[in-house]
Amino acid sequence: MSITPLSDILSRLSYELHALADSTEEFHHLAFDEDGPRAGPRGLDDAAFVKAAQSIDHTQQILANLSEFVGCLAMAAPEDLTLDTHQALSLITLSDLKARLVETPEAGTEPERQEAGDADIFF
Repeated sequence: MSITPLSDILSRLSYELHALADSTEEFHHLAFDEDGPRAGPRGLDDAAFVKAAQSIDHTQQILANLSEFVGCLAMAAPEDLTLDTHQALSLITLSDLKARLVETPEAGTEPERQEAGDADIFF
């Protein structure tokens, strides 16, 4: 059984959402150079390109907003409110993510993130 304060769970989720927002923002370099859209047949005149670029931006904004929302809930959650996270954690298949959701970082520190982790490759 993994009894964990709700505020800790929410803080970890907020951190994960923030990290995903940062990772998603890095996708912009695939479509844009420092001077604007990358050269080539897929540019601002290509509706699919524009839609994909807007989707990247929208996804990043949603993740950042959810991170802030969950972080605010974490600060408001009573410290004595706890949950058994065992069943929920059993649904997480990425070992690095599961470890970050389980561990309790020291006050004022962020969980350690690896540059790479579990990967599924589809052909």
